[in-house]
Amino acid sequence: MSHEGAEAQGGADAVWQELEQLRTRMAVIKDEAAAEVDRKWGSAWRTQEVFDLKVKARLAGNDEYRLLQDRVRDAEARLAGQADAASEADSAS
Repeated sequence: MSHEGAEAQGGADAVWQELEQLRTRMAVIKDEAAAEVDRKWGSAWRTQEVFDLKVKARLAGNDEYRLLQDRVRDAEARLAGQADAASEADSAS
């Protein structure tokens, strides 16, 4: 593997690691939101579908969760860009 290829692989590994950390934190926030909804909501009309909507609404209002979503999108775009650059480099050789 060339020096440039090794750097690209190292960069991709760092992005994958970042994605894993971001998704782990998002899962924690989602679990906390679900626990809060579960604790506070005692409706006779409670269904899993409505419960999930309430959790999603809670997450939509969570600034940290929204920031993490943006960071996940950015990291995924970087990975896609790296993959495109790598395939272009392979086809040029």
